[in-house]
Amino acid sequence: MKKLLVVAVLLLIISSLSFGQTTGNATVTATVQATLSIIKTNDLALGNVQRGGTATVLSTDPGAAAFTISGTASSQVTTTLSALADLTSNGHNMPFTLQTPIYNTSNTQTGASAFGAAPYIASTNVDGNLWVWFGGSVTASAGQAAGTYSGTITVSVTQP
Repeated sequence: MKKLLVVAVLLLIISSLSFGQTTGNATVTATVQATLSIIKTNDLALGNVQRGGTATVLSTDPGAAAFTISGTASSQVTTTLSALADLTSNGHNMPFTLQTPIYNTSNTQTGASAFGAAPYIASTNVDGNLWVWFGGSVTASAGQAAGTYSGTITVSVTQP
């Protein structure tokens, strides 16, 4: 009986030993991106326009609409602008034309790049910032009603 007990213990010990067992490890990572935000820093004011005339502010002009985008450093963002066909005043319309938006990774229009076709894609700088500007123009008809015309363009940004 003692022999049987010794054999059972030896079998138990042998069966618990691992022969040829290897292990590997994998590192698991996830990156939490900074919250994406956009802040308007300047409205687009086209100024006065005479009947039959045109008023234009270029995207490179100081009076262009301006936005600061903040998000993840050195990350691609997509910017979209809602369509605005007309400015309105008391039921009257005046055609509006959007200038091609420009962007820069520093807060200056000097040296800014024009976006290609929409949607507008660019990358933030190493601090996670991107600046965007856009201008536009209106043309008043010869019989355009006097008044202050306005409209809204919504600028949206997303980060993949």
